[in-house]
Amino acid sequence: MAQGGTRPSSVDGPEQVPGLLRLLLLLLFRPVDLHYRLRSAGIALPGARLATLNGHAAEGHKATSVYLRRMLLLLLVWAPVVTELLGLALLSAGLPLERGWVLSALCCSAVGLVLAQTLGLAAGVLLGSLASLATLLGLHATAANAFGPDLGGAAGMMVGLCLGGVAGLACGSISGIAIGRGPTVVWVQLAAILTSLTPMAVWSGTTNASYAGAVAASALVAFLVSAFRLPLYALEVLASAVAYAVERWTGRPTLGWVPVRHHNLSYLPHPFLGRHLALAVRSRPAEVLAVADACLRSPGNIVVGWPWVVQALESAVPEGAGEPRR
Repeated sequence: MAQGGTRPSSVDGPEQVPGLLRLLLLLLFRPVDLHYRLRSAGIALPGARLATLNGHAAEGHKATSVYLRRMLLLLLVWAPVVTELLGLALLSAGLPLERGWVLSALCCSAVGLVLAQTLGLAAGVLLGSLASLATLLGLHATAANAFGPDLGGAAGMMVGLCLGGVAGLACGSISGIAIGRGPTVVWVQLAAILTSLTPMAVWSGTTNASYAGAVAASALVAFLVSAFRLPLYALEVLASAVAYAVERWTGRPTLGWVPVRHHNLSYLPHPFLGRHLALAVRSRPAEVLAVADACLRSPGNIVVGWPWVVQALESAVPEGAGEPRR
C-alpha cells in the first residue's frame, strides 16, 4: 500500500470527494478512477494508513478530512446497519443464524479499524465492511447448521466461498485506490493460492481433513471468480453488444455505454469494441480517446484494449478504410 509521511498537496478540493454512496460504488467498481480523482482533490496518498490521513486532516486539509470521515462512516455505520438489515431479512426468510451476528458485525468494524492502521484506510474499510456481510453466511448460518452438519463438507464450502469472495473482491479495489492500477494476473493468482493455503493450514490440524479441504478449494475458486469479476463479464458482453447495435443501426452515439468506461477491473476483452470505435472515430475522436484512457486503467485492457483504439484511429486515416479486425 502507498504509505509514508508525504505531506498533503497545496491543492485542496473537498468538493471532488464523492458522496457516501458514490464513494462506495467507485471503491468497488472504479477504484483506479477514484485514485486519480482523490489525487486531483489534493489527497496525495489515497491508500495511506489511517494515522497518516488523520495527520493530514489535522493540518487543515479539508479534502482529506472529508474523505476520511466518509470512509469511516462506511466502515462504522453503513456496514453494521446493512449487515443487521440483511440478517433480519435472512431470518425472515427462514434461514437460521447463530446468536451474536449483530455483535460480530461490530467486531468486523473494529477489525477494519485495526487493518486501516496497518494496511491502509481503504483496505480496512473494504475488508471490514465485506467481512461484516460475509459472516452472516460464513459464520452464523454455518454454525446454526443451515448448510448441513457443522464441520461438514457443505459448511466448509460456504465458509470458503465467503472467505475467498471477500478477499478476491477487495484485492483489486485495494490495489486500484492505493497505487492507481489493478493487480496483475500473476499477483491475483498468487493471492488466490495464499488465500486457499491459509485455511488449509489453520484447520487441517484441528478439524477433519475433508472440512479443511472443502474450505481451501472453495476459497480458491471464489477468490478467482470474484477477483477477475467473472459474474460481471456476462453483463459486460451484453452491454457491449447492445451499445454497438444501437449505434450501428440507429446512429445514436452510445460509446459512453461501453463497460470499460464504468468498470476498472475487467480482465477479459469486451466484444464489439473495435467495431464500435470504428463507427465513432471520425465523428467523435474525443470519445475514442476517452475509451483509450479507460482501457489503460483496466488490467485486462492494458494488453488487449489499446490495440483496438489504435486500429480504430488508424482506420480513420484512409477514407475508405474498413473496420478493424480483432
